[in-house]
Amino acid sequence: MKNILLIDDEQDMLDSLHKLLSRNSEYKISMEQDAQKALDRVGKTKYDLIITDLKMKNVSGMEILRKALGTFPDSIVIVISGYGTIDTSVEAMREGAFDFIEKPFTSKKLYEIIEHAFSQNYKKTEKLEDSSKGKDAFSGIVYQSEQIEDLIRVVKRISPGNMNVLVTGESGTGKELFARAIHSLSKRNLNPFVPVNCGALPENLFESELFGHERGAFTGAIKTKPGLLEFANHGTFFLDEIGDLSLAMQIKLLRMLEERKIRRVGGQQEIDIDVRIIAATNKDLNKAVHDKQFREDLYYRLNAMEIKILPLRERPDDIIPLAKNFLTEHCCQNDQSMVRLSSDAEKALKNYTWPGNVRELQNIISRAFYLCSNSIIQKADLPISKEKENAIFDDDIINLSYKNAKENLMEKFEVEYLTHHIKRNNGNISRTAELCGLDRRSIHRLINKYNIIYEE
Repeated sequence: MKNILLIDDEQDMLDSLHKLLSRNSEYKISMEQDAQKALDRVGKTKYDLIITDLKMKNVSGMEILRKALGTFPDSIVIVISGYGTIDTSVEAMREGAFDFIEKPFTSKKLYEIIEHAFSQNYKKTEKLEDSSKGKDAFSGIVYQSEQIEDLIRVVKRISPGNMNVLVTGESGTGKELFARAIHSLSKRNLNPFVPVNCGALPENLFESELFGHERGAFTGAIKTKPGLLEFANHGTFFLDEIGDLSLAMQIKLLRMLEERKIRRVGGQQEIDIDVRIIAATNKDLNKAVHDKQFREDLYYRLNAMEIKILPLRERPDDIIPLAKNFLTEHCCQNDQSMVRLSSDAEKALKNYTWPGNVRELQNIISRAFYLCSNSIIQKADLPISKEKENAIFDDDIINLSYKNAKENLMEKFEVEYLTHHIKRNNGNISRTAELCGLDRRSIHRLINKYNIIYEE
């Protein structure tokens, strides 16, 4: 039984969170609306998880966080932030919060963060000795092949330096795992590792997210907001999918790399930045440079050292160790006795070409785990075929019935579309409905359908 404390000065928010979490019979939930009383409680009682609002009357979520971690250093604290408080939420993570979740959010998102928090067995520790630190840095990388062994030796050699690193490889090969390993083994490992996906942010927001903005810099900039580069100062900044960065933003990034200074959008003052850049891409940047789609000077700035991760089909010795590791994780998470692969199933996995690499293997093992009828996964339980190489949709969708696949895709669209616009309009449902071309009743129907929690 996990003891969870919910803290918020708004009863409606407490009731919404309690309703969502009470579905899990393994959670014993306590609620506190009085922030001062909550502060006293976290100083006297050890909870498995504390979920607190950031902005409350009299006592802030930051004070709750500091008190909990000051009394019980291994406490798990998740901070809920409202609109326009991302910079403070980032500060909360710097202070020791496990994670923060920004309104609006779905019940699915909340459960994912909680599950991740418990599975990580999160606790703060003193700096590890070099030997144990090196082992821990690669704990998420499962392998048996000589190719990955050679790559790890290279990573160990280059990590202590400050050179920028370019990690290349197909999607799903584990580029971010190696980026995090480099950071863990570097002299910057006590400072933040900050990842950003260059392809996920629209260009008009990218500059503001990276460099920050001053109050009044543009419509909606109601307060000064530090950028992600400032948060990463003295640490490591990971630019995923760097090949998707526009030429305009490439110029700005190049200037930062050359001068080690940034200027917030709408600002005049230059801010010194000391970060190590690790970039990753699944594209051929040499070709992109030749085609004038990527700046040559930026390419050489980023590519002081290249780490190339081979696709899974070129390191078949890693397939079965990875598959067994994923099975072990599922057994532990579901409190189930061990499930193993039959020899035919192992042979089928080895013979498959894995266009989606490790990510695809993880998905297939997950589905086979839940679909197999006993403790042995047979070849027939593995949803792999030659047709999968030409699949248009994700593996978890393409094999569903037409109706279920359509519903799955529609759910993803509706959740992402609605949360984006609710956030954009600061929780104003009338304004959201107007801009989306829907009526308020339709908006509320979708909110209830997907258990979206927001703050108006």
